[in-house]
Amino acid sequence: MGKRAASTLSSSAAAAETKIPRKIKKEIYSQDINVPISTESSTSSSAGNDDVKSVIKKVKKEIVIVEKTEAINKDIEAKVIGKTEIETTVEKFDANEKKVKTVRKTAAKVKVEKPAWTPALKAEYETIGKSVLASVGKSKKYLGAHVSASGGVENAVYNAMAIGCRSFALFLKNQRRWDSKSIEEDSIQRWHAAIKETEFDLKMIVPHGSYLLNAGSPNSELREKTKASILDEIRRCESLGIGLYNFHPGSSCGKCNVEESIEYIAEILNEVIEETNNVILLVETMSGQGNTVGGKFEELKSIIDHVKESNRHRVGVCLDTCHIFAAGYDIRTAETYEKTMKDFDEIIGFKNLKAVHVNDCKSELGSHLDRHENIGKGNLKSCWQFFMDDSRFENIPLILETPEGLYPTEMIKLYGMDRNNKESSDAAATATNGTKKKK
Repeated sequence: MGKRAASTLSSSAAAAETKIPRKIKKEIYSQDINVPISTESSTSSSAGNDDVKSVIKKVKKEIVIVEKTEAINKDIEAKVIGKTEIETTVEKFDANEKKVKTVRKTAAKVKVEKPAWTPALKAEYETIGKSVLASVGKSKKYLGAHVSASGGVENAVYNAMAIGCRSFALFLKNQRRWDSKSIEEDSIQRWHAAIKETEFDLKMIVPHGSYLLNAGSPNSELREKTKASILDEIRRCESLGIGLYNFHPGSSCGKCNVEESIEYIAEILNEVIEETNNVILLVETMSGQGNTVGGKFEELKSIIDHVKESNRHRVGVCLDTCHIFAAGYDIRTAETYEKTMKDFDEIIGFKNLKAVHVNDCKSELGSHLDRHENIGKGNLKSCWQFFMDDSRFENIPLILETPEGLYPTEMIKLYGMDRNNKESSDAAATATNGTKKKK
């Protein structure tokens, strides 16, 4: 999927419609105005070097405005729906003229509107999405993938539809920055319109939390930033009507023991739950790399137990198949698969399982290395047949986070393993053979 861009144009180019270029930059217009040096810094135009340095120190202010974006498709038409002029004043000392120059920079920021459900995505849905959905058959598994929300959250809905997802994950803001602008109201409205148009089930959407989060850190400042970020993302979920939110629990960073880290995580969960409504927070199973919390089922159980009983209905678990294997839980044979799932049920409980990240694993069993691999190409081997035969994973989001580009192929492959589809195929074959014999 491509990225959605907001085109930046000069005022003369702000016509009703324009083509979005592949790469664009804000155009900046400048105008120089000579202003005498302040008498506080220099009293004459023949100021000495010391005076010049003093003036430079006082008045030099640099503000750079540069924007680069990429379009989803250079052939897609965009309609200009608004334009904002941004003016910035920069003061610099001109050593030659011994004067302060005030430079006013004006940048034209143009807002464009283009259809999120583009002809390219519609074509992809017709050729790829429908093929994937046709393979669903009688399966009760809701397979999907982590898709891009670039250019607006509403794009994630169409990106998911285009490749035949029945569930999906997305980032609600930049996953590698603490501060992100809020979702614009018109984007929220377009999201709800997209959900209505596609009839996508909101219960099958699971946003992924920022990668910067660390609720288990002994650093109080980092925990406060983590709490603020989770609160922000939960409120975004609420505005979009999403009921699930997944995040990595965090790490002790080797500066406190696991029990203390678990208490920190539970404390943040309690505070976030009490300041928000309805959204269920899913703590993800981890690979146990370094000082990460969540590599053992017992640690996730302990997190839930440390949450106030009145808040526990809003805490769940997201199981990651790659992570649990790397953490040491074998799921490659019928016996080891069933033992792992029995342990999960006895320790955490399938009643608390709300979503699954469906990933093969490039690393070895018990390596504690988080290395995702495409389905069937990693070390999980026969696991996928057991997984697709397992009714405990029906009717919840099953989201691929494998190396991108193969999601449709992987979904078709997995649906082909589903016991419900095999049973219906066997029944059809038996009925056909019986009819032939009667003849």
